[in-house]
Order: sequence, then C-alpha cells, then structure tokens
Amino acid sequence: MIFRAFILAVLVGFATNFGSLYAQEFTLHPLSEQCAETEEVQLYELITEYRRINNLPPIPISKSLSYVARVHAMDLSFNRPDFGGCNPHSWSDKGTWTPCCYARDAKRIECMNRKPRELTPYKAKAWEMIYEGGEKALAMDAFELWKEIVVTRDYILNQGKWVKPWKAMGIGFYDNYASLWFGEGDDVERIYLSCGDNAKDLNHSPEATVAQAEIITAKVSNYHIIAGSLNSLEKANQEVMRMRSKGYPNASIIPSGRNFRISINSFPSEAEAVQSLQQIKESLPDAWVLKPE
Repeated sequence: MIFRAFILAVLVGFATNFGSLYAQEFTLHPLSEQCAETEEVQLYELITEYRRINNLPPIPISKSLSYVARVHAMDLSFNRPDFGGCNPHSWSDKGTWTPCCYARDAKRIECMNRKPRELTPYKAKAWEMIYEGGEKALAMDAFELWKEIVVTRDYILNQGKWVKPWKAMGIGFYDNYASLWFGEGDDVERIYLSCGDNAKDLNHSPEATVAQAEIITAKVSNYHIIAGSLNSLEKANQEVMRMRSKGYPNASIIPSGRNFRISINSFPSEAEAVQSLQQIKESLPDAWVLKPE
C-alpha cells in the first residue's frame, strides 16, 4: 500500500537521525521565472471547482506563495528537515530562510507565517498544508485526501476556524511533496503564468477555471470504452478529471438514465475498441465496451 500523509501544525513528523545524510543546497530559479507546472495548475483547478460547487468564489493563485510552496517542497525533498522529531512544516538550515523544527520550536507558527516575506515580496500571514505520497505527488491524490479530512477541508472551504476569506493561494510540487499555502493578504505579483509555449495568466484567463466535462447527450455513434458509472454529475465530473490526469485526455460523460457513464475513449469500429480494451483492462479491470445505439 502506498503511504500517504497530510501534515498540519498539530502533527509531529518521524523521529530519525538520517536527515543529515540527504542535506544539500539546491539551485533556485528567481521568483521572476516562476511559472505553474501541470500538476500545480491541475490542483488549482480542482480546488477552484470544489469551491464553486460549494458556492465559494475562486482564490487568486499567487506567484509569490507558489514560489514559497515549491521551495519548501524542494527543501523537504533534498534536505529532509522533517526528520529527527520534526514535521514537514519544518525548514532546513540550507537556504536563505530562517530554519526551524516545527514540532519543537516555541515560535513555530511565526516560522510558518513569515516564510513568504523571507523569500518574496508577499507580506501578509500565510498558512501551509503539506502532502507526502510515498511516490511522485499528483494533484488528484493530494486533493482527494485533503477534501476527505475535516481539518484540511476547512482550510479549502473557509469553514471551522478558517471562516475568514483567503486572498491568495500558492501551490508547489516537487518529487513526493505537494505544498499548498493560503494567504490572508493580496499578492503584489498580479500575474502568474502557466509554464510552456502556450502560457496563460491563471488569474485572468477564462480557461483557468475547470470546465465541466464534455457530456455526450446525442445518440452514441461510436464504440466507447466505459470505465465506470456514477450516480451524480458532480462525481462524474471529478472522475473524468481524474481519468484525464491518469493519461486519458478524451475522457467524457455519457448519461444513462439517472447515472453517468465514464467514457475514456471512443473508436469507429468494434475491433479497435476491443483491442484497446485488452490493454486498458490491465489498469482498469472492470472496463467494458459500449456499442453504438
């Protein structure tokens, strides 16, 4: 079983003395070169859509907080400051920031809150959630875990003790870690672009928000490989997004009575569909072929 963990201020990390074996400095690109990688964009979209479903506005994604998030994910991966009785909110002494052992330091909350101003122009208080998956961190895995746990769900939905609205959100991935920051103030860095040749400003592009999955409402004319069926459109949309993140970019929804079938691909002939199904069954053993109506 893959080990998955979320860490908040109240949790203590693993006790071991092996952290020093991994300690090393790493190269950081300047804040001006920061852009959002694919998993970071996807997590932002998942959180934005989840808030929309719960009648909450989107939180602007912050270039500064995303930089802090990625730096911390890198520090955790390279230097393991979460070892030796500390937890993953800790920071090593291998950078230009103030080091701390979060589980032990009396000023641990300040250690967290001040990190954005130590590394970026962001001056407001900010709060962090950390995901560690035991393997390369993925947006969907982190999101699914966080939304199922009350304390992390409260962060995302401004519930419980976090009812005040967040003004900025930062997301950073590196190796097995995902770092998510919520800020109490606006970011002076107003533009944050996705990486790649077709870079877009995530805060000002209509494509930055999650589009509803394509719904095939007409008669099914092709052969579709069906991965499953769900009883609500919300769940079906989330499953389509999950399938797309797993390498099925053509995933879509086919209504069937009161349920919603999840199509992961379609083919003009039955032979092509059956041939593809044989490979897909290795990872999705319950998949089957839906014939045209």
